[in-house]
Amino acid sequence: MHKILLLLGLLRSRPMYGYELHQIIRAHGELYSDLKKANLYYLLERLAADGYLTVHAEEGTRGARGERLVYAITDKGQARFDELLRETLVSYEPVHTGVSTAVVFLSQLPLSEGISLLKQRRESVLKQRQATALSDPQKTPPLARMAEDHLLSLIDAELAWIDRLLAYLQAANRTSLPALHGQTTNNEADS
Repeated sequence: MHKILLLLGLLRSRPMYGYELHQIIRAHGELYSDLKKANLYYLLERLAADGYLTVHAEEGTRGARGERLVYAITDKGQARFDELLRETLVSYEPVHTGVSTAVVFLSQLPLSEGISLLKQRRESVLKQRQATALSDPQKTPPLARMAEDHLLSLIDAELAWIDRLLAYLQAANRTSLPALHGQTTNNEADS
C-alpha cells in the first residue's frame, strides 16, 4: 500500500508522466528503493483502471510510441490518498525478511558457518546503511529527512540485533544450540 501512497502523493502536486515519476523515485535513493520501473508502470495502469488517476497521451514526444502518457490524480484518488495516509500513520507492521525463520534453523549449520554467514549479513546491512546515509540535509525537506531517519533507525536496529546474535553464538558451545530449539543432541538422546 505504501507504493500506492507514494504515487498518489507525488501526483497530488501536479500531473506527471511515468518516466518523470521514475526519475523522482530514483533520485530519492533508498527511501523509495522498492519501487522498480516495471512495477511503477504496472501500478500506474492499475490506479488508472481503478479510477484513481486519469491518463492522457501527449503527442510529439520522443519514444517508441511517439507519445508519452501523463497521469493526473482524480478526486477519487485524492480521497484514497487521504485514507492511505491516515491508515499508514496509525498502523504498524513488523518487517519480515525471512531472517527470523533462518535463525530458528541456525543449528542445522556448523556454528562456524552460521557465524560467517551472519558476519556477511552484517557487512551487507552496513553497506545498505552507507548507501542510505542519504542526501544533503540542506537540500532535503525536513519531513523527508525524518523519513530517511526512520529508515536509518531500522537499519541500525538490524545491525544491533546481528551484533547481539553474533555475541551469543560466539559465546555458546555448539551442542547447546539444538537444545535451545527443543531438540536433543545425539549425546542427550543417548543418556
